[in-house]
Amino acid sequence: MRAVFIKGRSQYDATRLFTDELAAAFIRKGHEAVVIDALEEDDFGTTAAREAAAGADLIHTIGCLGDLRDSLGRSLGEMVRAPHVLQHVDYPLSHLNQLVQTSPLTAVLTVDASHVEAVTSTFGPDHFAHVAFCPHAAVGAPIEGDEDAERFADGRGIPILFSGSYYPPGAPGWQDEGAGIRAIFDAAMEILLAAEFVPALEAMDQALRGFGQDPMDPRFELMRKYSGWLHEQVRRTRRQALFDAAGKAGLPIYFVGSGYEGHIERYPTFKLAGPVNLSDALQLMRRARAVLNVNANFGRGSHERPLTAMLAGAAVASDHSGWWAEQFVEGEDILFYRWTDLDAGLSRLAALADDPETAWRMARSAKAKALGGHRFDHRVDTIISAADRARARHPEAFARS
Repeated sequence: MRAVFIKGRSQYDATRLFTDELAAAFIRKGHEAVVIDALEEDDFGTTAAREAAAGADLIHTIGCLGDLRDSLGRSLGEMVRAPHVLQHVDYPLSHLNQLVQTSPLTAVLTVDASHVEAVTSTFGPDHFAHVAFCPHAAVGAPIEGDEDAERFADGRGIPILFSGSYYPPGAPGWQDEGAGIRAIFDAAMEILLAAEFVPALEAMDQALRGFGQDPMDPRFELMRKYSGWLHEQVRRTRRQALFDAAGKAGLPIYFVGSGYEGHIERYPTFKLAGPVNLSDALQLMRRARAVLNVNANFGRGSHERPLTAMLAGAAVASDHSGWWAEQFVEGEDILFYRWTDLDAGLSRLAALADDPETAWRMARSAKAKALGGHRFDHRVDTIISAADRARARHPEAFARS
């Protein structure tokens, strides 16, 4: 198989690194892989024609180029005459404008199982060629060393690391809508914040039913698609709640990311390194006892941060996700905190950071599982299957002349 991987702009270079590592995984599996940097291409039409002539079997992008069209109106897959597998690593409906323009010939993958339902429920089960769950994978090579708890403690001077951006609290996306629409969104938000996890679209549907409405009524089609507003507001609200609770509890957290200036100074135990790319963040994970993760509204899916931290040999603390709980044993491989009892979870995290023996044992156990099932090598078959499904659904679109 000849797979073409296209990478574009990315905050912290994260998805660019994902693409490079995924291409390397395809090669290890015996496939041919070509990586194209869209930022270096002057004429994408010429590039697509070249890859079509070379005989690509699939094209893969992360969060981009689903809405690309050439002067003839052809999508990326049609231009290259190969199925386009588009991986979303965020809530798809948060990128509604792009999703609306994404070609129906595309195979769409998501990093949360509930995101599959969000796409198929709002666009229809047959709108895209294929929609499926494909979780994140760990980035980087596994760390060597840390043979015992003493070496673990000596080499890891960062008690708790958080790698990610700061999202300042703000007015919700629906603030300028009419009173009736605001009332429904506000009700959905209450549902989301009252529970450990409810998918954003499900909360919207519950709110509509609470107002005596049928969510499937065509009048609410657009409102349901804008459930991305809910996802974004939950993410901001809960991330802020976590930071405030951790600051008040005096947790020693080392923050790596953008947007913290003017906010982090409130808590004397917080330290800020500023934004770094993912490769540099990985190096910091190798110096951390524990890495803190915030899924927020990804309660049935994954994030690359915990898996990457596991390969880096750190213990991981994360809000609960059904998928995480299926893959890792609570208390043995991972520490889960709950939004419904945040203080208790942070107390356990503080204890973990002060207990190198327990953190070391947890980290070793998790690293073995991440190595065994959560590298990019373990995502190759899902991507190939998605391309095969799209080709079988639309054979005429990808026929080679």
